[in-house]
Amino acid sequence: MNPDFGIIFNFNVNEQANPAELVKTVRDVGARAISISNASNLAPYQAACDEYTIQLVEVSGEELASENVIDKIVHCRKNNQAAIFDLTLEADGDIKPEQKTALTIINDWMHWFGHALNEGEASSLTTSGNSFALQNRHAPYQIYVFIKSPLPTSVTVGNFELEPTRIEWIDERNPLNYQFEHHQITVNLSPFPEGMTYPWRVLRILKHRPEDDIKETKF
Repeated sequence: MNPDFGIIFNFNVNEQANPAELVKTVRDVGARAISISNASNLAPYQAACDEYTIQLVEVSGEELASENVIDKIVHCRKNNQAAIFDLTLEADGDIKPEQKTALTIINDWMHWFGHALNEGEASSLTTSGNSFALQNRHAPYQIYVFIKSPLPTSVTVGNFELEPTRIEWIDERNPLNYQFEHHQITVNLSPFPEGMTYPWRVLRILKHRPEDDIKETKF
């Protein structure tokens, strides 16, 4: 299974299901894989996956519900797992209203933090309080610190070799003030980001890279 699949939706379909619409829903929510159960013919689903660059896999999980859904997604990724949710369609092929609500919650959160979730893997960095760090598996110099709400006034991230070059909220992209001492940083989180209160927010830390030491050459 591709480790970049942070969320997978398994649809229990019927003959009224619209393959293209279901795959587009998955794509729009920020998932990168879909599973289909009870289909008499998977070819239309594979064609839709090819069109939307979504992977068709075979998995099953727990029934999708809106309660604590972001907590479940984040904790799965913390444990290096994909969050897998089952959805059973209505007789007319539509998604159940209560599961549409859950998808909206996921979509709102994934809009900002989906990249960190999908591509994050375990990091050697330590964190304080109710938080944890992942690194981008394709670009390890990018660190993502997931912080549980309500947000503390600061968070400490340790085990750096060198001082990082930038720290920011992913959704705001404004640099945050921090202090670096004894291979750890203390990031001042307040004033807090504006807008919707998310159950988890994510910091992006850019670690120091060798190319950062290259000085500009003038000819």
